[in-house]
Amino acid sequence: MKLRCKVPLSTYVLGHSAEALNLESQFKHDNISVKLKLMGEKPLASEEAEKNKLFVCKVNNIFFFIEEVKIDVKESEYPKLLRFLTPIINRVFRNIRNFGTVAHINEIYPEDQDARHYLSIWTVEISEDGKSWKNIINDDPLKQFLYMQRTKPIAKLYSSIWPDIEEAIQDNLSAHPEQEFVTNAIEYLRNRNYRMALLESIICLEIVLNQHLSKYLSINMKISKGRINKFLIPQLGLTARVSVLLNLCLNSEDIKKVEFNNVLNVINWRNHIIHKTGHLPKDLPDGMIYQNINSVLNLVFLLAQRRNQIEASPEMQQIGKNISEKHDVPIPSIWLLDRHRVLVEFVFYVIPSNFPEVQVLEALALEASTLLSARDKRFNPPEHLYMRYYSFRDIKARWFKGSLQMANISQENDKEGIRK
Repeated sequence: MKLRCKVPLSTYVLGHSAEALNLESQFKHDNISVKLKLMGEKPLASEEAEKNKLFVCKVNNIFFFIEEVKIDVKESEYPKLLRFLTPIINRVFRNIRNFGTVAHINEIYPEDQDARHYLSIWTVEISEDGKSWKNIINDDPLKQFLYMQRTKPIAKLYSSIWPDIEEAIQDNLSAHPEQEFVTNAIEYLRNRNYRMALLESIICLEIVLNQHLSKYLSINMKISKGRINKFLIPQLGLTARVSVLLNLCLNSEDIKKVEFNNVLNVINWRNHIIHKTGHLPKDLPDGMIYQNINSVLNLVFLLAQRRNQIEASPEMQQIGKNISEKHDVPIPSIWLLDRHRVLVEFVFYVIPSNFPEVQVLEALALEASTLLSARDKRFNPPEHLYMRYYSFRDIKARWFKGSLQMANISQENDKEGIRK
């Protein structure tokens, strides 16, 4: 038996073309094939279209199609069908929320006695041949419309993020703290629940900062786990770690990005909540709360990126060494920019006339593509690999979108290459 349903989901999807707003995917859930598609109204050019070339579509529901369902659909089995569908729906909701930072989408936890209500709202239909469909509950269609009116679209989902969401759904990934807690903090900020937004942001900062420090001390400083555990003890508070340790573990460019006063303000407010009144200090302007919490979230993302780079560095160093030995070139610097995107930099200390020929540069790019693809099954070289070839300090060539460009690269074009 085949099953399809439409689960209400109210949000806006934005993209750089009307076609980019057609978001769909498929995945396996407990060996069951599931297809999904976000469905809504006709795409329109947004108010920002003239400046940013954005199109927008209001999504009203997610359409699910399940190939094989071995559940009797008589009324007594409705709770069983509800328990079958809920984990599939939550898997999608959870990853759209955390990997797309769509704060208003939440998992659902229906109870058995509400099975008829949910199966009706979801317009669950069954078919034996995939052509003739039967609605298992023939309730008033106005019911779904009224249900949808309760949820107003208050957030945006950018279609450019869909590949990350799709990967998370297909691989059933667990969100990192900087995804889950930050999304929670954003949701609380939008609801003007500043106390909970602050607590979520600081909890996230504590977790990610500790992860970063542990990776830095272990991999970069070669300090044993036992010694690290004796150093990173609870008595070494968050204020001390932010005030001093960050300056020792981040480079000068990263340190410039950290708004230390704002972050320390939020830590002090957290201490005021926990140790004094249970509430934020009185008379704090909304703008100040937003700005300071945003500084914490920016620091969280910076530390998470550096944590991931440090964790991947032994592999990247070995890949660089393999390329160097095979092609008799200097060892490149290799940086993990995010989950899949990689920046590779070769520096040749030679006079311009001795700069490597095109064939050599292309061979280096192909070798890097092969080794990085072996490391990461989802690595797509034309999309994820960016390479710079330097002659001393000048960029003489780059590998971008699967092809070599031989020319002096402007600073703006270079930024475009590593911008997501």
